[in-house]
Amino acid sequence: MKKLIYKIKPKSGISHVFYYLFNIMQPILVLLLVLLHLPILAAGIILLAKWRMFAVRPRYWLANIRANLVDIFVGLAVVAFVAGTSTWYTQLFWTLVYIVWLVWLKPKSKPIPVMAQALVAQALALVAFYRAFPSSSILLSIIIIWLICYVCARHFLGAFEEPLIKVISNLWAWFGATMAWVLGHWSIEYLFLPQIALILSVLGYGLAAMYYLESKNKLKPLLRFQLIVVLILILLIIIVFSDWQDKTI
Repeated sequence: MKKLIYKIKPKSGISHVFYYLFNIMQPILVLLLVLLHLPILAAGIILLAKWRMFAVRPRYWLANIRANLVDIFVGLAVVAFVAGTSTWYTQLFWTLVYIVWLVWLKPKSKPIPVMAQALVAQALALVAFYRAFPSSSILLSIIIIWLICYVCARHFLGAFEEPLIKVISNLWAWFGATMAWVLGHWSIEYLFLPQIALILSVLGYGLAAMYYLESKNKLKPLLRFQLIVVLILILLIIIVFSDWQDKTI
């Protein structure tokens, strides 16, 4: 019996198996609750899974919440996407995406995966918020977009030894909030995606690429110029081909 247990037991321990099982079961439970028309309870499961944030002294709670918000954003976004469609294949797709996030991407701690975590979380959270609350007030949009941009920027910069992490995070959050205020007067979608989410995602990915290349001393002047031109062209396409008529709110 001991030999059998030894063969079954993974090198990293039985607890590692339970960790994977829990992270696979959580998205499945979220899907089942949404199918039962209980999306609020599904969102509650996402938050309940983060109980360990408060299993320390209260002075660490704020830091723990900030560190876990990226994961919470992704979970709530998946709930919004699954609840926002009645197509089974789409719901299954987002469930699989959430499993990949929990099992494969979230546990990684190297710079590139951490960058991917921040960028994916920001894009999903922005789209999910505007899809779930299309008629939200401008003030609420400003607050939520500021929070999303700040948390994701800080998570991104945490992968590097950035001395100005708070300043840069606040600048990006301020820019996102400003865009929410300016574009909040129009309800515009581009290819079924909110325009503001597209703009902030394109800029975010472009600036993230330039920051990473600069940190590796690979951002040559010509490459920087090319990336900026590409960003400007993409933004122009998004703005020019958007329908600005009869969309004011």
